[in-house]
Amino acid sequence: MTNAPIASLPVATLDQDAIFLRSLFGIRVQQELGAERTTLEAENRRIEAELIAEELALTEERSLLDAATFAQKADAFDARVQKIRQEQDRKALALQRKFEQERQRFLSLIGPALIEVLRAAGASVLLDRDAVIFAVEGVDITERAIATIDELVGSGSVAVADPEADNDPVPDDPATAPDATPTTDPDAQ
Repeated sequence: MTNAPIASLPVATLDQDAIFLRSLFGIRVQQELGAERTTLEAENRRIEAELIAEELALTEERSLLDAATFAQKADAFDARVQKIRQEQDRKALALQRKFEQERQRFLSLIGPALIEVLRAAGASVLLDRDAVIFAVEGVDITERAIATIDELVGSGSVAVADPEADNDPVPDDPATAPDATPTTDPDAQ
């Protein structure tokens, strides 16, 4: 075995979850979807209270109805409960889809920012911090990446179009609008 010097491999690591969740973009997504989730939870609680009241009323009616009529009303109530449950589950799934769509949009936008941070760090390889067993101090560029992403991407406040709705996202920055006049200053890009 020789004591030959090991070639320097400029590698950097980052926390993929942190760059999304702690960036302006991720914070905006969490706030928007958190508000929607809170609204959905309130709606679920209201519906649950209404269904409990309806079930109690149906139970009280039981002694006044013949068995066939009660069974018919009970079946209709159960079918309605199932339909409501499916609708509420669909709404919760739509929120999760929105989160994933925003995360994918974020990942598609951050490439230039990550390349800039890699170059500034003198690295040519980027690994997810979770895939690394051991690393020396200074290899992780998560904080620098978040700062650069915030600078270059911002909050990404143009919402992802809901495939079930007819949304036409409007950029929050008029300079990025499709009909904006392109700049001739190469440093402005």
